[in-house]
Amino acid sequence: MHELNQRRSRCMTRYAVAGLLGMVLVGCNSTESDDGTPETGGPAAPTVSLSASATTINSGETAGLSWSSTNATSCTASGGWSGSQPTSGSLQTAALASDTTFTLSCTGDGGTAEDSVTVSVTPLQTPAPVVTLTATPSSVQLNGSAVLSWSSTDATACNASGGWSGSKATTGSQTVGPLTATTSYSIECSGDGGMDGDTVTVTVSGGGGGSSAVSGFVDSSLIDVDGLARVYIYAGSVTPDDQDGDGGDPAFIADVKPVQNSCTFSYAMQSLQAGTYTLAFTSQAQADDPASDDVLDFRGTSVVTVDTSGTVKNFDAANILRVGAGRQYATIGAAADAAGNDTVIEIDAGDYPDDIVVWRQDRIVLRGVGGRAHVRGTQVIPFESGNDLRNGKGLWLVRGSDIKVENIEFSGARVTDENGAGIRNEGFNLSICNGYFHDNENGILGGAYGQFLIEYSEFDNNGYGDIGRTHNIYVDEGPSVGDKLVFRYNYSHRANIGHLLKTRARENYILYNRIMDENDGTSSYNIDVPNGGLTYVIGNLIQQGPDTDNSVIVAYGAEGLSGGRTHELYLVNNTIVNDRGSGTFMDVAGGTAVFAARNNLYVGGGGIYSGKTPDTDATNITTSSPGLVSRTGFDYRLTGTSPARDAGSAPGSAGGFSLVPAAHYVHPAAMEDRPADGDIDVGAYEYSP
Repeated sequence: MHELNQRRSRCMTRYAVAGLLGMVLVGCNSTESDDGTPETGGPAAPTVSLSASATTINSGETAGLSWSSTNATSCTASGGWSGSQPTSGSLQTAALASDTTFTLSCTGDGGTAEDSVTVSVTPLQTPAPVVTLTATPSSVQLNGSAVLSWSSTDATACNASGGWSGSKATTGSQTVGPLTATTSYSIECSGDGGMDGDTVTVTVSGGGGGSSAVSGFVDSSLIDVDGLARVYIYAGSVTPDDQDGDGGDPAFIADVKPVQNSCTFSYAMQSLQAGTYTLAFTSQAQADDPASDDVLDFRGTSVVTVDTSGTVKNFDAANILRVGAGRQYATIGAAADAAGNDTVIEIDAGDYPDDIVVWRQDRIVLRGVGGRAHVRGTQVIPFESGNDLRNGKGLWLVRGSDIKVENIEFSGARVTDENGAGIRNEGFNLSICNGYFHDNENGILGGAYGQFLIEYSEFDNNGYGDIGRTHNIYVDEGPSVGDKLVFRYNYSHRANIGHLLKTRARENYILYNRIMDENDGTSSYNIDVPNGGLTYVIGNLIQQGPDTDNSVIVAYGAEGLSGGRTHELYLVNNTIVNDRGSGTFMDVAGGTAVFAARNNLYVGGGGIYSGKTPDTDATNITTSSPGLVSRTGFDYRLTGTSPARDAGSAPGSAGGFSLVPAAHYVHPAAMEDRPADGDIDVGAYEYSP
């Protein structure tokens, strides 16, 4: 204090002297050193403080940064962030995948200061797959069947072993049977985090009472779509004969039926006495008149011994060619060149780029084994007359009759006129089972000549995408009365501008499918029957998405009703959801003779009918509160509070075809029997707690 007072005294003295001399004195507010020299202070240096809300986080998380500064006019970020920042503030980082250092430099008149903070990131452990496999029921009688159901999390691939085999979807269900012995089934799934598996055993109880059974599978190559398949069973070792009232008649006859969720067939006969029997298969049982002596074509005849433990007799393909690495043929085309009529070509699962084939043989089966075989187009297919590889139509062109395509994947089909197909059909009685058609200009394109059967197949993102003239499935009409499309247990979704299903067939059986835009599909109509015809739409899950290219969900007769047809439309027990919020559920041409709508569940906004209104409009429900398990997740099963429960009425039959729904769609591209539970529920599903 004494020193400060001395400085003030000296300053006052200087003011006095300056006043006498008429001078202006500057600087009396500054300090002096002890020797009297003024001490002038410069601008203060900046300070900066930077911190993080958490300095250790998990991969994919964010951290909060906060900072403040003094004596600064600007700040610049570097390291894990960048750009100019205010002199004080806070922000949330982007998701971090690795250790990151954030630096902030702030500048003022007094210089530059800097601070940094490091956020350490703990890598996430990739979760291991978790697999669950169940059997319903887990105990069956001899020759019974069970449904295997499995699900997994964090898995990308699954393989089956034990009583079944081959690659499987990561979630699904499959019927196994007829079962003649206790059997264990295993599934193992893998993902980035490792592997997991599960096993289930189905216990088979014997027939008891000294009775026996015989059962087995029948290869699809033996099945005639126009015939009736049965196994004739004779006592002893005999030459097979028809039913005609003589001593050579079969003791038993077993029907051959499709095995659910597969491309094969089976038979079973119980309550046989132990002993020796002759078994013979025929697909001509419809021609067996018990009152006359008929000539039937029997195949796979064999003599078997049946005992109380049960006997298995399979009827296998007679002529098989195999394709794949290390097989007899390396390419599908090479096997096609060698194949004659009545041949099965088994194609190992794998990639077959540009394996383009024109199939002219009759009664052949083209079958992927060990998983789907992938026929993948990589280039545009031009047209050159006489050159199958440049057919200008698609990856496979079918011209033969009674061809079956099983377990094959098709993608990348492109042709010069932008109308290429995975399969282009020009043949009679084509059957497609468990196919996968994606990213083609058309999934399938061709006529319904005879019966065109498509089942257990998936169609995704097909269509050229220009003006909607290419589609997931496009079926043209056949030339004859009775030509028909049977489209069942399929999953068609996300067509590129075109329709999810377009059919000009004279008759259409559209049964138990999932036909949806989902969240991002841009299809036009979900179902388009542009020229009418006898059409049954039963038990389907149909959804119009928010990005659809057309406001109509189902269209019938939009391009005019063709002459020479029965124009009847039966819409029964479907669940139809409009997530577009506007538009029309059903647009039906005015000249339609019969339009019956019964037990349908209409969900969402928009008008229900335009054009012709239903002749029968019974027990349909329109609601925005349908009580579905998950509308946004496209799980349209009913909850216990759904207004659709027990709200339906008996559908009856029409044209000799039962309208009573017999199945549920099971995702993906599968089915199960629909239970009978008192009054029928409205919609595609019967409630099950």
